[in-house]
Amino acid sequence: MDNKVHVLSKNGLFLFRFNDSEFGSKWCGIWKKSKKYFDYFAFRFDGEGASSVNIKKFEYYNSQSAYLEFQLKNGVVKESVSCFDDRVLVTISSDFETNLEMEPGINIRKRNDNYSPAKRYQLKAERGHIEAEFGSDKAYIFFDRGEFEKNEYYGLHSPGKYAIEKGFTKYLDDGAVQNKYVPGVIKAGLKPGESINFIFSVEDIDQETIYKTIKNRDTYTKGYSELLDLIAESIGEVGVIKKEFIRSVVDALYSYSNFNDAEVYAGFPYFNEFWARDALLVLPSFLSLNNFQFVKSVLLNISKSISKSGIPAIIGEDYFPTDAPALFIICLYEYIISTGDSKILDEIKDKLTMLLDLGKDKILDGLVRDAGRSTWMDSREREFSVEIQALWAEAFRRAAGLMKLLGSEDSELIKTSLLIKENLNRYKRDGYYSDQAKKDINSANQVFLPFYNAVDTEEDVFIVTNLSTNLLNAHGLQSVSQKDPSFDPKGYHNGAIWPFLTAMLAGSAYKIGDYGLGDRCIQVLEKDNFDLQCSSRINEIIQPDGAPKGCPSQLWSIGLIPFIIDRFLLGIKVNAIKGEIEIRKPADDLKATRRLALGGKQVKIVIGDGKVSSNQKVSEDAGKYVIRLS
Repeated sequence: MDNKVHVLSKNGLFLFRFNDSEFGSKWCGIWKKSKKYFDYFAFRFDGEGASSVNIKKFEYYNSQSAYLEFQLKNGVVKESVSCFDDRVLVTISSDFETNLEMEPGINIRKRNDNYSPAKRYQLKAERGHIEAEFGSDKAYIFFDRGEFEKNEYYGLHSPGKYAIEKGFTKYLDDGAVQNKYVPGVIKAGLKPGESINFIFSVEDIDQETIYKTIKNRDTYTKGYSELLDLIAESIGEVGVIKKEFIRSVVDALYSYSNFNDAEVYAGFPYFNEFWARDALLVLPSFLSLNNFQFVKSVLLNISKSISKSGIPAIIGEDYFPTDAPALFIICLYEYIISTGDSKILDEIKDKLTMLLDLGKDKILDGLVRDAGRSTWMDSREREFSVEIQALWAEAFRRAAGLMKLLGSEDSELIKTSLLIKENLNRYKRDGYYSDQAKKDINSANQVFLPFYNAVDTEEDVFIVTNLSTNLLNAHGLQSVSQKDPSFDPKGYHNGAIWPFLTAMLAGSAYKIGDYGLGDRCIQVLEKDNFDLQCSSRINEIIQPDGAPKGCPSQLWSIGLIPFIIDRFLLGIKVNAIKGEIEIRKPADDLKATRRLALGGKQVKIVIGDGKVSSNQKVSEDAGKYVIRLS
């Protein structure tokens, strides 16, 4: 069995586990957002444990369901696991008669807590139901057969040692000691073909909900699978991007999302917090998936945290990076232009003004000043970072359009955007755009310039050529060129490959018509980066030699792809305000069928042989195609 992990997740509840069934990390277990409830659940059959020693099969269906099979001495045991809002359902069956014991490990804690010797629980047990209370939180276990045998045990353990032994770096787990509370065991007799259901929940649920959860599990699983199929079908197969990969991308985006609370989590297992910057970077992809209401809800949710300091990188904390406000403005514009919903501006115009004032105040000598560790590269001391200029140049330009919708022309916003663009020549060196205005560093951050329209087409080509020649290797786009003095092959922000930057390079390559390079980058993501340490996900970083590192499952590593397909590969720009869709004249060999929702209509776009056709009226104008819905 490969040393991989998987995450089952729905609306902020997630189960993190090794594919060989082990809960071998302090991050493993069942969580609700950034709070943990269960460390593990363990099964024994006639005294023999189902574990990594005897696992026979693991199948990851999608982010809400998985299947495990164990070959024990007496026969085969099957374990089906499904994730729901606030609870996980585990169904056990065997092909032989056996006495089953289930031991739960409970550990209610905040994400950064470790061992606390004084930790004690209040335990309540009834028929088919036990609950353990710590502070204001409770962990619940429901079971539909068998009996609970109370035998409380308090101890400690170091599950992270397992992760370290399996090659997951200390960045995943340092082996810190954790609390272990075992309330007892649940015992049941099973005959061949019989099953027992366990529900591990962070909320109390009534008998009807228990019954429906068990009875309708297959219906829920099928419904979610059909939804993924439907969305993947609406995007279709585009060039080298296969439909099955698109389906996995959609599933990933949904798994990082909490549709109930309008939150997006940065990664699993240990970025299980609402990271505004990360969410804003990928929100345009949710527009490509027609999740318009979700995007609006997330924007409004983030807007509640806007202050004169800006937007916190993590909602609820006090670290305010320079990039998040610009990304918010860009996403707000993308949402309005994609949906026509300009009324959202009435709700947040004061917050928008606050962000623009913040950006203006940071202008110094024609550039936006960031200082210290206020960018996504928060392990590095930087100033006047190149991607900050790209983001704010685009943000000021888009803000001018937003102000126009509010009935307030603001020519200063356009002037400020142009001022930043004009001063980008201070970053240009012999062959590349530097990472910072006052330093000579050939970094991948220059990819933000073409991706966010900060330079003209000639400079787009100049940047893409440098990146593909000097920073792109077989495993992706390195954060710094290997020829640069600052390069460190084991570095985090100064050497590692960041897949989201590889995705940006793919988009930038498609933008300038270099489909071969764009395809190469997408194939690196799909064939080299995908499914390395976490099933159907992409790591946070990858070393230049291809070794996966960092968070095993990172949102932005995979989440830009739908937006890149629409905006850069297919060249689709939706303008719901005007009621039209603009499509760049496609390459002769590009073939795609795309379905979009716009203005209450379903729009089918067919691309092939260098032309565009649709179920709506299409006209060709100045080398582009326009679909008008009025």
